[in-house]
Parts: sequence; structure tokens; C-alpha cells
Amino acid sequence: MKQMPTQQSNPIPAISQFLLSPQLLQNKLPTQQIEKILSCNGFLSVCGVDEAGRGAFAGPLVASAVILSDKSIPGLNDSKKLTSKKREFLATEIKKHVRAWAVAQVEVDFINSCGIQKASYTAYKKAISSLGVKTDFVLLDYYEIPNFFLPQLGVKFGDRISESIAAASIIAKTHRDSFMKRISDQKPYRDYSFDRHKGYGTKQHRDAIYQYGLSPQHRLLYCKNCVR
Repeated sequence: MKQMPTQQSNPIPAISQFLLSPQLLQNKLPTQQIEKILSCNGFLSVCGVDEAGRGAFAGPLVASAVILSDKSIPGLNDSKKLTSKKREFLATEIKKHVRAWAVAQVEVDFINSCGIQKASYTAYKKAISSLGVKTDFVLLDYYEIPNFFLPQLGVKFGDRISESIAAASIIAKTHRDSFMKRISDQKPYRDYSFDRHKGYGTKQHRDAIYQYGLSPQHRLLYCKNCVR
């Protein structure tokens, strides 16, 4: 077995080189290449983070954090590129086989009062702190967390490049979709068809807002042009 380094060194140059390499273009699915670079530089507990619901008109913002194990999970990809059935299957596999996973949910009241960017950072930090496993490096899809205590890297299109970020995107998406389906039958939300569009700004959803007004799950800034 290859002996891993005991001291951490700077992995960013090697990751940057990989992100600019022709190899990246050849990968049709996310890989663990960035995670392997981090491991070779002494970071042995790498956490991938992503969120779901950032652009929705209604519902919470959900973030997930995932630390992969040595067990391969075939088919991991950006959650947006997967069918609902495939996401559900992979979410089950991820929860079975990773070292650790966690979900954090930031409610609409917080989004309305503090904005979506602060909500995102809050959800990321909650998910990471809920893992129950020590993390020594965080990979995120695009955004980095300001003034954070762990080394981190935001990777553009990270959910298409890194398996740990892709796994986090699947967990976050399936969790949020399940929440929106669950509340769609509740009295305040029956007119909005949350089970169909999951709170995103489809024409059906915008028409419902125009007809019925806003519910407690709606984001005020996002919906301002849909209200009479």
C-alpha cells in the first residue's frame, strides 16, 4: 500500500494544472482526481459541498456535505443531469457507502431577511459541521465560504468535475425535492403544485402566484414581479 504523506502541502498548483489539462475534457463524468491530488498532499478527509434550491421562487435552500469512502459509486454526476429516478437511486447508494454525509436546510424567512448568498454560506457551514467526521479540506461548487476555518476551494462546474461535489448535489437535490413534495398537500400550499415544479419559477408557478398571492414558503424578492 502506498504510504500517504503525514504533512500537508499546498495542493492548489496541481489542482489548477488538472483543471486546465486536456484530461479534464475527456472525462464524461465527475472523477476523484481532485480528491486524489488532495490526498497526495496530505488532506485525507476531503468534503464535497453543494446546494439545491438557490434559484427557486419558493421553499428552503438545502446544502449537503459528503466525504467519500474507498467504495466506488458508479454513475455519480451533476444532479441536474440525472432523472429523478436515477437521483433517488444514487442518493440511497451514496448514503450507504460514503464515510459521512449531512444535510442542512435554511428556511425562507432567513432567505427573505438575509439574502440568498448569506443563506448559502450558512447552509454550507451547517452541513459541514453536521458531518460528525473531521474534515481537513472542503471542495465547493463555485463559491467559497468567507472567513472559513478550513482550507477550501471553489471549483467552477464542480458538480461535473468532482465526485464528492456531485454526490453532495444529489443528496441536496433529493432532500429538497422530497420536502417540496411533502408540503404540496398541506393546506397553505395546495394551489401551487410544489410537487411538480419544486418551487422553481415555471409558468404554472408564476400564474399560481399571480392568482393566489404568496404563501409562507415564497421568497419575496424572487416573486415580486408575479404579484398583483
